[in-house]
This record gives sequence, C-alpha cells and structure tokens, in this order.
Amino acid sequence: MTTYKTTASQGPVRSFRDIEKLEQRAYRELIPSHHLYEVLTANAMLYGGRPALTVLESASPDQNSLTRTHAELLTDVTRVANLFSRLGAERGTVISILSRTHPEVPALIWGAQVAGIANCINYLLSADVIAALLNAEKAEILVCPGPRLDPEIWRKVEKVVADTPSLRTVVVIGDRPDGLDPLRYVSLGDQLRLVGGDALDAPPPVAGDRAALFHTGGTTGVPKLVPQTHKNLIHAAWCLGQLFDLSETDVALNGFPLFHVGGTSTVGLSVLAAAGHLVVLTADGFRNPEVVSRIWALVERYRATVLGGVPTTIGAIADVPVDGRDLSSLRFVLTGGASLTRAAADRFEQRVGVPLLEQYGMTETVAAIAATPLHGRHARGSVGLRGPFSEIKVRQPGHEHETRDCAPGEVGSVLIRGEQVVSGYLDPSQTREAFTEDGFLITGDVGYLDADQYLYLTGRQKDLIIRSGHNIDPLSIEEVANAHTQVLLSAAVGMPDHYAGEVPVLFVAVSEPATFDLPSFRQYMQDNIHEPPAKPKHVFVLAEIPVTGVGKIFKPELRALAAGNKLKLEAERLLGEQSALQVSAAGSAPLTFTVRTGQPVPVSAWRLLEQAAGGLGMTISHHTTESNNKDLEL
Repeated sequence: MTTYKTTASQGPVRSFRDIEKLEQRAYRELIPSHHLYEVLTANAMLYGGRPALTVLESASPDQNSLTRTHAELLTDVTRVANLFSRLGAERGTVISILSRTHPEVPALIWGAQVAGIANCINYLLSADVIAALLNAEKAEILVCPGPRLDPEIWRKVEKVVADTPSLRTVVVIGDRPDGLDPLRYVSLGDQLRLVGGDALDAPPPVAGDRAALFHTGGTTGVPKLVPQTHKNLIHAAWCLGQLFDLSETDVALNGFPLFHVGGTSTVGLSVLAAAGHLVVLTADGFRNPEVVSRIWALVERYRATVLGGVPTTIGAIADVPVDGRDLSSLRFVLTGGASLTRAAADRFEQRVGVPLLEQYGMTETVAAIAATPLHGRHARGSVGLRGPFSEIKVRQPGHEHETRDCAPGEVGSVLIRGEQVVSGYLDPSQTREAFTEDGFLITGDVGYLDADQYLYLTGRQKDLIIRSGHNIDPLSIEEVANAHTQVLLSAAVGMPDHYAGEVPVLFVAVSEPATFDLPSFRQYMQDNIHEPPAKPKHVFVLAEIPVTGVGKIFKPELRALAAGNKLKLEAERLLGEQSALQVSAAGSAPLTFTVRTGQPVPVSAWRLLEQAAGGLGMTISHHTTESNNKDLEL
C-alpha cells in the first residue's frame, strides 16, 4: 500500500534541540518521496482540490488569473513530461528553458525535471554567454517564447540556436513563426495536444537522478553549472518546511525569477512540496515595478502567509505604504541571497509589523543551509539554525596545512555537508577546489556559530577588504551608511592602493540627490565608524546601485568603478586635470580603461602612469590610434 506524505512541518522548531529530535527519527519515515513526481502525486492524492499554482497575468489585485489545483498541476506536469519524452528526452537529456515566468513555465520546468534535466537560464544574459552555457551542458531541447510573446528573448534565441550544435528541438511558447524548419521548431500548444496527462509514458526518475542544472551567479566568464538531484531538491524543500513550519494552508507570493534557486526552492518547492499554494507575481516578478508598488494589496487579495525577497527588494517594499491593507494572514517575510543590515531589517519590521526572517543558502545547496526558525529565537544578524540531517562547521587553518574547528563565537570559514548539498559541478575540474577532504562544501563565507548553534555570517571571503593586512568586513561600513536617513542603499568595496594594497570606499544611492550634503555625510561616516581602518577613503554617489537579475548588489561592477576612479586620480595627478577616464569593460576580467587627454603629453608622463598602474595591478596593453590615448588592463 502506497503511503502519501508531503514535506510539511513535523511540528514547530523552537531550538536546536528540536532539530536533533527530528534526526533521531527514520529519514524515510519523514521524507518518503524519492523524486519530484512522487511529491506532486502525494499532493494530488492528499489535497487534490486545493489550489497549487497561480501565475498572475498582471500586478492588479482585481484581475482573476488562472489557478491550478494540485490534481490539475499533476496532470499538467505529466503531460509536459510526456511531451518531452515524445521529443526524445531521456533521463540525462538537458532541457533548457529560456523564458520569463509565463503561466506555462512552472509546469514546463517540473515536467522537464521528471522527463530529463531541467536547465533554467537567466534570460538577461547576453546571447554569447547563453550559447556558451548551452554548449557546456550539451542541451538538446530549448524552450522559449515566440517573437510575438517576447521579441527580446527571441532575438537571442535566433543567435544561440545557430551556435549550439547539440540543440535538435526548439519548443516555442505561443505562436511559432512561419518559415522555420517544422521538424526543429515546434509549437508547445500543438505538441501538448498529442500527449496525455493521466500517466507517465516513461519510467519515473530515482532519487539520485539529476533533476536540475543551474548556473551560478557567475560574474566573470561563463558561470559554473551545478547539477541538482531529486534528493537534493526534496531534502532542501523539507528542511525549509521544518524551519518555517510550512503546510498545505500556506500561500506564498513568489517574485523571484525561476532561473534562480530563490524562485525554484526558497519560495518555490518548499511551499509547493508542503502542498501549499504558490502565487507567481507576474512574468517579471519583482522586476515589475507595479508588483512592488501593489505588494500589500496582493498580500490582502490572496491572503498570503509567506513573502520573500532579497534585501534590496525588502528595502523597496518597506517603503510601500500599507494604507490600511489587511495583512493579518502574513505569518512572516523571509530574505536571503545577500547580507541584510540591521537598520534595514528594523525599518522593515517597524513599518510592516511582520517578522522578517533571514535564510541562507546557495545554488550548490538548493538554497538551504540555514534559516531563522519561525517559532524560535529571532536573533538579528543571524541566518538561523542549520536544517535537519546536515552539518555546519566553522574552521580556521591549523598547523601544517590542517584545519581546526572553531569554538563558539570564533570566526572562520563556513562549511556545509548534507543531503541538500550537490556532489560537485558539471565540470569536474571545478569540483576539486570546492570541497574539503572530508566532504564539506566550502561556501566562501566567513562567520561563526554561537552556543545555541545559530549561524552568523560576517562576510564573504572574496568581499573582505584587506587594508595593510587588516581584514575589513564591508557590512560594518554598510550598516552605518544605511542607518543614515537619506541613504537608500550602500555598498562598500576595496579600491586599489599603492601603500595599503586596497582601501575601503563607499558607494551610495540617496533619496534626494539634489539636496544631499556629501561633505556632511563623509563626516557622519568618520564619526560613526569606530574602527579607523574601516573608515571609507572616498564616498561616491550613484543614481542607483548596480544589482544582478535577482536584485543582489553587483559588487564586481563596483570594484571596477573603484579601480577606475583610482586610475582617474592617478591620471589627473600625472597627466594633468584635462585627462579623462572611461571604463569600457566593468565587471569582467580583464578590465580595460581608456585614458584620454585633452592635449599630447610627454612620453615620460606616460611612463610614470605605467609605473603607477603597475603598482595597482594594472598593465598598459596597447596604444590606441590617437597618440595621446592609452588603453590599460586590470
């Protein structure tokens, strides 16, 4: 007799002791599903008539969008899986999805995970990077919107198809253009009419089969590709279900893109696998400004219990007036993906009156490393407790290349091991440096565990600013900046420096640029940062802080701007104030800067600039066609 069970909460988690109690029970008793199709089947059998998925067509709370029940969603996913099988997909076939979140897309993703391996690609990437990803993963099927539905993505598709020899089928959402090879380009609607949705035509996957292939948030070159198994996905969803006390009564508003684990796992499968109701906030999610401006009306309309967003999104919705909307259904709001400053968190909770919980994960852990337990201690600055059946270690270098576990409160490198952690990258050469000899994933984060096993992150190892050997956490600067009444968002990075190696500089976006008193703000920072090396050397005001496709602050671009500003200062010092600097390749390596002068300068002055650039880690690569211009690489 088949036993059906969702990943819903087994009871409130109030402390680490409750996690230990869960770990004393049989794993298969707690999580009987081996693969995604079993999860969806359990939902349909237990809660078939309850709502499962709604994809909003607009941000208007008055518009009625189509809602699928759990029984209907199982049929949809079954039909999609059969469609891909009919197109030749097998267990290891990579099915890439390049699309905004149109109503058909969630079932396409889950159907691809059942039939083969689903690969959701960031549609904001350039055509060249998309093609490189498709080739690296040897994608055979590409799903995309047609030119009438999304002309911007279609233009990219036209470029990448020609550059991807492994692609044999393109499934078009919406109208398929005339004049294309009908054997290679097929209509989604036409194909769905050829298959049934009552049962799978091919055998279902097993726990260890790859279900998804995600690219990391790579900032230079081609991002890494991360294979996630069905067991990885289900265990991550179950862990979050325990810490957030999720059940079939939950309704989550999901504004994340589905090419990111925040959308597919954190506010995605974690709710869906508990038989909850997932409401996708339009095709563009939080990138749609109307979604942000109407967020509280949408919470009221759908009686949402869960809402999530990265810190920049949290800051934006905190500024949206509640205007008497009924938010009584909202149990908590969660955030993760980047550091959350204390000032931003306190401002949100004061304005909205709902607990803001921090969650910590990465693509390699299906977004599930730790989370603040809803019913436990809410320790501001902590990302909470680890999930059950996993391990977190904080280690520091020891003697003779060995490491040692840190004592409570002692800062070190954060490591994770568990069923939600992937076994490696698609490229094996990238795996070797990512794991310790005893199988822990090296997160790249720095932090500590307290006596109650709450994890605190103090920074990213690569984001640390090292000034004359002194490690500076950017968050310690950003906390002070964000507490200023006129600062909307801030980011601290290192600027190259001849003497100190690098010095901290600060970028800010402000509410009233025309009246912002920069000298006064600089003094405010000097007065309120009590660690002298952490005091920003320079403060730069930007119209907006650059962010990634999911709203995380994009520090590589800011580091490029900082390096460019440093080189500008050197150019002005050595070549005269008439020199000007243009940054022509921010955010990738090598960075190229072009120095232009208003008049010819002596060769000796160029030589001095070459020496200065060398001291900053830059080299002059070649002359431009004009004798008074130089290109430099970082």
